Amino acid sequence: MRRASTDDARSVARLLTTAFSDDPVERWCLACDDFSGLLELQSARVVEEFVASERLWVVDDLSGVSAWFPPGADLGDDAVDAVVNPVLAARGGSPARRTRFWEWVDDHHPHVAHWYVDLMATDPVRWGTGTGTRLLQHGIEAPDSAGLPTFLITGNPRTVPWYERHGFTVTTCEDAPDGGPPVWFMLHLPPR
Repeated sequence: MRRASTDDARSVARLLTTAFSDDPVERWCLACDDFSGLLELQSARVVEEFVASERLWVVDDLSGVSAWFPPGADLGDDAVDAVVNPVLAARGGSPARRTRFWEWVDDHHPHVAHWYVDLMATDPVRWGTGTGTRLLQHGIEAPDSAGLPTFLITGNPRTVPWYERHGFTVTTCEDAPDGGPPVWFMLHLPPR
């Protein structure tokens, strides 16, 4: 496990684009005339922000990636929105809906200090090989050591049991605003 570098950016953005191509939340937030192109643009911008903030972790062969944020860390949302939202609007999508969704997610964060798993992805051809488990175990070390909970969301029902096997519990499941897909809010508590 290592921090992603600028040299990794293109490969990691491709990985995210592939891994999230079927994700219900991304399909709904980025619904437009060119979903694949916009997902690729968003992935590239997210990777750029997360590499710069040193919050992006990869396995050595770049088959898996995760982003972990400590309490109070800036996620770089404004920089991503500034690039993605105008393109989304130009391609017939709804930036306002996308923004409302992420504000709604923000409202569901725990009201105590916590770490946030912003993304977790593995190359689909590597599913079931332990790549995601290694990323998760590596990332959870810091919050567990600090005695802090870890929060994440998923819109993919296939991932809920996987996170549960790794100690996360569903705190709530709600449909996203504006007729969006179901979203699971999950929390991992540190060991006592």
